[in-house]
Amino acid sequence: MTAQWPPAVILERNGIRLEPLALAHEAGLREAAADGELWNLRVTSVPEPEKTRAYIEQALKQCEEGNRLAFAVIDVDRNVVLGSTSYHDIIEPVKRVEIGYTWYRKSVQRSHVNTTCKLMLMQHAFETLGCPVVGWRTDIFNFASQRAIEKLGAKRDGVIRHHALRRDGSVRDTVMYSMLATEWPEAKAKLGARLATGGYEPATQRVTARLVEVSADNFVALHRLNAGAVGINMVAPNAASVAQGLMSPNAWMRGVFAGDVAVGFVMLFDPTLDPANAEKEALPIDSLYVWRLMIDFKHQGRGYGEDVLNAVIAEARSRGVFKRVTLSYVPSEGNAKLFYEKFGFRETGNVDDGEIEMALAL
Repeated sequence: MTAQWPPAVILERNGIRLEPLALAHEAGLREAAADGELWNLRVTSVPEPEKTRAYIEQALKQCEEGNRLAFAVIDVDRNVVLGSTSYHDIIEPVKRVEIGYTWYRKSVQRSHVNTTCKLMLMQHAFETLGCPVVGWRTDIFNFASQRAIEKLGAKRDGVIRHHALRRDGSVRDTVMYSMLATEWPEAKAKLGARLATGGYEPATQRVTARLVEVSADNFVALHRLNAGAVGINMVAPNAASVAQGLMSPNAWMRGVFAGDVAVGFVMLFDPTLDPANAEKEALPIDSLYVWRLMIDFKHQGRGYGEDVLNAVIAEARSRGVFKRVTLSYVPSEGNAKLFYEKFGFRETGNVDDGEIEMALAL
């Protein structure tokens, strides 16, 4: 019988232990998933409580088949299961492994846990197993996972379209990433530095996004921003938006910056800039319209979109002439309807070119 590769191993660092997943972890894994009811997240593989044992049994079966080596993530001091992670899609002849099936109880997310686990798994793969490459894959809608993988220093290889079933029966596109052994030393240094500061950026260090006029000095940085695979179907590229804005006397364009870093773009249709043109466009003079709003996919989930909408609403109120702020969304998967509703925007019943209008009364 051929020996298992990679062989089962226990890894430990910074109070976190990775040990081969076993049926003995069932109760702890169920408790970890219940912290945040993680099984409700559509883009993850977290098991429902009643399916935890089957989840472990499937992982063990994949291990026997040579496709996966699953770990339980343990808090050493408290002897508590925090979640799970795995080597998977293992190809022994070329010494390739991927890191995935990763999830943690909500209370330890955005802590040092994920950084520690990734560092242990990557170091073991590159330095002990001698892997020339390590891979990752994630759902195209799992933007948090994409950001986390890119923070590791992995490179985006591309997208496999219509690739795998989600738990709800829909079919996902899969984003593929990889890191070569030659890229590992730099990534290792950065991960070590991140752990030295706690493994994450404390919330107190968050920089509120500000709006900056579009100029020759910042246009290139704004042009390079990318709304991501989902966002590209809902908002035009920034270059196209700026081009439209330059042709419209009612365009109010601003880059979104966090410190000195460009993170997004917003363009308003301001009827007061040219009332005659607004009348020709059949847009009310007392409504400030959010024409375009995008946040680069690498910077999504950090509150910058909220900063922009707060700034736009404050701008509208400061003018004293607007009765409402209006915007619209494309009614497709991943749209921003729920995000807008948090600010008090409500659908008006109007539909323009397939986009559903929402308004916020001031």
